[in-house]
Amino acid sequence: MAISDAAPLTVYTLTPKLAVLLKQRLGALLQYLVTTNSKTIYYKEATLLADFREALAKIAGPPEVVESIDSQVLLETFSSTLPLSGYDDYRPFISRFMEPPRYNSKVSNLFAPGLPAFVVTSSGTSGGAAKYLPKYRHPLSKLSSTIDGMKAVTPTVKHGGTHCIIFNLRYSELLDVLDDGAKEATVFKKIPLCLGSSAAFRSHYQWSAENDEALMATKVPNNTSPLAVCFIHSYRTSLLMHALFALEDESLELINTLFATIFLDFVRLIEEYWEPLLQAINDGRVPDFEGAESVKHHLQSQLKPNPRRATKLRAIGNDSSSPGWVKRLWPRLERVLGNASGMFGRVVPQIKHHLGPQVPIESVGLTSSEGWIAKVYDPKRDIYKMASDDIFEYLELDRPETKDSLSQSWEVEVGKHYELIMTTRDGLWRYRLGDVVEIAGFDPVDGQPLIRYSERRNVSMRASGEFVTEKELQDAIQAQDNVLGSVVEFTTVLDDRFVPRAYGFLVELQGPPGHDASTVPERLHNYLLGANDTYAEFFSRNVLSIPTVRILERGAFRSYREWKTQSSPSGSGQIKVPTVIYNVDIRDWLLERVVDEV
Repeated sequence: MAISDAAPLTVYTLTPKLAVLLKQRLGALLQYLVTTNSKTIYYKEATLLADFREALAKIAGPPEVVESIDSQVLLETFSSTLPLSGYDDYRPFISRFMEPPRYNSKVSNLFAPGLPAFVVTSSGTSGGAAKYLPKYRHPLSKLSSTIDGMKAVTPTVKHGGTHCIIFNLRYSELLDVLDDGAKEATVFKKIPLCLGSSAAFRSHYQWSAENDEALMATKVPNNTSPLAVCFIHSYRTSLLMHALFALEDESLELINTLFATIFLDFVRLIEEYWEPLLQAINDGRVPDFEGAESVKHHLQSQLKPNPRRATKLRAIGNDSSSPGWVKRLWPRLERVLGNASGMFGRVVPQIKHHLGPQVPIESVGLTSSEGWIAKVYDPKRDIYKMASDDIFEYLELDRPETKDSLSQSWEVEVGKHYELIMTTRDGLWRYRLGDVVEIAGFDPVDGQPLIRYSERRNVSMRASGEFVTEKELQDAIQAQDNVLGSVVEFTTVLDDRFVPRAYGFLVELQGPPGHDASTVPERLHNYLLGANDTYAEFFSRNVLSIPTVRILERGAFRSYREWKTQSSPSGSGQIKVPTVIYNVDIRDWLLERVVDEV
């Protein structure tokens, strides 16, 4: 969703009129949210909300009359009494969904009215336990930003061509909710446990799990892939099947892979499996790729022999080292969508090489498992506009991590960094999202903050008593690009092969190491000395060694995503490579793929 030529310019000082608009919007949203969710089990029982409940009771009496409270009074009460929260505050209640038997009386109206439409699971990126988050259906009138976000992910065809949208529809299981009013155990409702992206697509298109067999036999109009591809568990095979149907279609206009790293994997797999893919297009026969057995008959019914297209592709060749190769495969390709902020920005240079100068790579917005955050405002400057149906507040990084340090949208300052705090219609209250953003300005139409994504808060590297942030590690490796070589992706582990320990950078390169790559460990060390005082202090105490740099085999991080997908019953879609890895199993898995050290 690129900014149009007529889009408003950024403003850097919020006018009083715009501040009033922001206050009115927040007041109305808070009134609706509290009125709706004050009838839930969590609201009535959670210790987290005790002071808030008590304060509201003194003002308005029973929850039934919360809507009578003046919005300004409600906001003041909310601000002064409700503390910050984390996932552990919700875990005991969420466990009611995860531990059978699930009786309707125990899980209905738990966080929001009724039963959730889905329970979504996070990807457990850094090797920690996954989080589970109930997601409820809401009135369409309260979903304007979410609907706009899904329209950006699934844009309409502009010039009569097609789209390749890579997403996942799998669920790991159906959670049975039992009717405890029946004489015998009767299933009242089945709730899919799935990834957040799967829930978003199912909600947008109103695809129920009960109709999955029929879905597998269909195609969304103007999309290249049959929906059966979205049910393949294997990450590699899912991408290969998307690639097969996309390559067969010369009229492709847009590719959406959700994350930029997935697009790079997509391109590399096309190059690696070039001959089997072209043979399949020529013959109209779906290859026997592992993991597609259960849906192959659905795929086969959608693929017809196309020797003309296969011949044309053979004439183009599979030389991905040639700039603009992807544009030659699909002459009508106009853009590629995929989140390219933060950790994903590393792969953008390689993607631009494959696309050439005519085809941009654009983010579609900022999202999380907890909810929609922001939409693209100015892709050239990597600026997003806060646009959510939920409530966001801002915790300034250099202030105490308490409710008293929160700023509202009309109080944030341009250039400062804040952690996003989220209160949602799905029953999260002042939830610490962990994402850090920089305020870039304000939208002159409605005053909403404009942001740049910065990093994950409290994701840091430490070998002793120092703390080096995720962004400092990313900036350190980026500063070595011209010396080390073209870094596709990287992560950092503790290198304890000697004493004292060192920061161990594991990198995947696009090509060979640079001529002066042997100087990179010293360069990384000098960069961190200048960027982080705690690193410099503890190195001076002789408790840190100079960083090490080990090179992984080509495709190592793609294989990592495949490995993590196989261990996740929900399938692919949200596997990210963390900047810092402490998990021993993940570290050892990557170390097995080291091919060189500089």
